[in-house]
Amino acid sequence: YTLAHHRLVDHWRASGQAKFASIDDDHDEGTRAAVEALPASRRDEPETRLSTQQLREQLHAALATLPAVQRDAFLLQQEGGLSLSEIAELTGVGMETVKSRLRYAVAKLRGELSSLRSSLREEFR
Repeated sequence: YTLAHHRLVDHWRASGQAKFASIDDDHDEGTRAAVEALPASRRDEPETRLSTQQLREQLHAALATLPAVQRDAFLLQQEGGLSLSEIAELTGVGMETVKSRLRYAVAKLRGELSSLRSSLREEFR
């Protein structure tokens, strides 16, 4: 879609039919009103911000239930983008131990966040 959008913009520019508006133009109140009437991003809405904050708190609470070694392995993989061998080297354990820690961490997080999963399923039906 992005490629098609750019091609369309290029087409209109090349044909000389493109008209761009700026809210900085003081003499065109119609343009300013049209731009100000555009809806804001959904993520800026109070309900979305509250929902995001609640999700963040639930995730932090679920992460806090993990034993430290599992949490560290999980965060190194998910947040740090490290491979299993990099995590093993960094933590000083074998790769099989890292795999086990990640497997247990994911299973525990799934259990802790299962209510969230079902509520999201209901919300998007």
